[in-house]
Amino acid sequence: MTYGRFAAYCVLLCSFLAFPQSTPDLTGIWRLDPQKGRHSGQAPEDMRVKIDQNGSDITITFRVRNKGQEETNSARLRIGSADNKNEIHGAPMISKATWEGATLVVNSVAKFGNQELRMTDRWTLSPDKQTLTFVEKHQFGAEPQATEDTTVFERQPEGSWEPLQPPKTAEQVYKNIQVMKGVPSNRLMGAMQFFSKSLGVECAHCHVPNEFEKDDKPAKNTARKMLTMVHQVNGDNFPQNQVVSCWMCHRGSAKPEAFPK
Repeated sequence: MTYGRFAAYCVLLCSFLAFPQSTPDLTGIWRLDPQKGRHSGQAPEDMRVKIDQNGSDITITFRVRNKGQEETNSARLRIGSADNKNEIHGAPMISKATWEGATLVVNSVAKFGNQELRMTDRWTLSPDKQTLTFVEKHQFGAEPQATEDTTVFERQPEGSWEPLQPPKTAEQVYKNIQVMKGVPSNRLMGAMQFFSKSLGVECAHCHVPNEFEKDDKPAKNTARKMLTMVHQVNGDNFPQNQVVSCWMCHRGSAKPEAFPK
C-alpha cells in the first residue's frame, strides 16, 4: 500500500470512528403491501403496524384483519434487554431486542402450556425510509424446522392510525358463545389454541369445520362443562392466580390420566 493510499485509509477510518453510523428510526405507521412479500400460509387480509421509537425504547403495535375480524397485539421492547415481557394471543412472551447493523432483531419465546413458540423477527428500513421489511422465522413445539414469512410494509401518512377502540366481546363477534361471554373477542382465538394444545387435538375435535357455531359434536358441550368447572375451582380457591387450567389434567391428551403411570 502506497503512502497516499494509507493516508486516505486513515482519514476514512478516523471519520467513521468520529461519526459512527446511527441506528435507523423505524417510527411511523406502516401498511402491508399485498403485492410483495412471501407467506407460508394465507396472507392476512390487512395488516398495519405502528412503531414508536424513543432512544432504546421501542413499541410495536400490530393490527391484523382476517375474515373480517381484527386483532391487535402490542409489544414494548428495550434494546439490549433479554427480559422484555409481553403477550401474544394471550400467551406470555419474553423477548430480546438488539441491533445488528441497521436491522432490528427480536428473538422471542411464547409459552402455550408446555409448548414453546420461538420467533426471530428482523426489521429493515429501506434507504429511502418509505419501505419496512419484516422477516419472521417461527417454530412451534416439536415442529421439525422453522417457517419463514416475509412481509413488506409501505409508510402511511401521519394521523392514519385510528385510536384503538375497546374490543367487542366474544358473543358480539361470534355465534353461539355460552361460557365465554364477556371475553374480549381478540382473545378468543388464543384461548381456542390453548385448549387445542392442552388436549392434543385439532379444532374439528369439538367443532364442525367452517360451521363453528353448531353444537353437533358432544365434545363441544363437554368442553363447556369442563371450562365452567375450571372457572368455579379457580374462583373458589385461586381467585388471584387462576392456577387451574385444562393443561393441569390433560397434559396434551384428550383423555386425562386419572392416576400416575
